[in-house]
Amino acid sequence: QLLSSIGEMVGNALRRARLYDDALFRMQRVQVLRAIDAAITTNMDLKITLNILLSQALTLMDVDAADILTFNPHTLMLDFATGQGFHTKAIERTQLRVGEGLAGRVALERKPVQITDLSRENVILRSRILQDEGIQSMFVAPMITKGQMLGVLELFSRTPITPDKEWMDFLEALATQAAIAIDNSQLYNDLQHSNLELIMAYDATIEGWSLAL
Repeated sequence: QLLSSIGEMVGNALRRARLYDDALFRMQRVQVLRAIDAAITTNMDLKITLNILLSQALTLMDVDAADILTFNPHTLMLDFATGQGFHTKAIERTQLRVGEGLAGRVALERKPVQITDLSRENVILRSRILQDEGIQSMFVAPMITKGQMLGVLELFSRTPITPDKEWMDFLEALATQAAIAIDNSQLYNDLQHSNLELIMAYDATIEGWSLAL
């Protein structure tokens, strides 16, 4: 009975410790999302915002490298925007058609994909780059906001990892934050362009009136 009681006490202590660790990890994730929100609302430089997001992802998701591929609606291509954690710059040459490769498939189907062990998968595109980088696991999530697909977020690990559903949900949350940052940047640029056109039209109108007078 004494041994059983001690075992129960130890089990309860371990459960409480796990619950505390889970609560702490969730709180860290909320703080990361708030930090990214602050970067989106206070910083107009898209690349700085995306790099803040990637650095937070590397730290909290415990992965080795990450990048963002943005969608070009004119060429229907996914182009490398920014990345962190890579040993070489080879990944920066990435250009994929929608539907092409793992990232292109994610962009087309708008569903996240995970490969926990690349050695068991037939990944043809960028396979040499991933091998040279020593990548073992790869996770890709679509960046979607307001129903528009704006690109994909890719996370890479040099050791095989098998994430749980909560981990994948947070990956999708980060991808959504990246999409919001890109959308905000596009809206800001469009507004700047519209203001410039308005000023030019106003100046042209004043000039026309002065010539008429």
